[in-house]
Amino acid sequence: MSPHTFALAVVLASVALALWAAVRFPGAGPTTVSAAVLVILSGAAAVRAIPGLTNTTMQVAPAAAPLVVPFAIALPLLTYTFLSGLWVLRMIQRSLPGFPR
Repeated sequence: MSPHTFALAVVLASVALALWAAVRFPGAGPTTVSAAVLVILSGAAAVRAIPGLTNTTMQVAPAAAPLVVPFAIALPLLTYTFLSGLWVLRMIQRSLPGFPR
């Protein structure tokens, strides 16, 4: 498997986990606009943290980095980012009149 294919698999797995969490826990997520903004900003911060955490892991534990980076850093942070987007979309959909809740 090429590195690009593996990266795509990690991203698709994080999307699948985010969809599962959003469907499994329909009451979770922000209920106010200010909470939604905070969730989106924290999701963006999570994505921005991936390169720094990857570099730190490569320096501190180079032998463990091939497993730690994709499964302990990238997968959870990407999952949270996608989940925060789904939560905000759900909150927007619930706030629109005429749409099912």
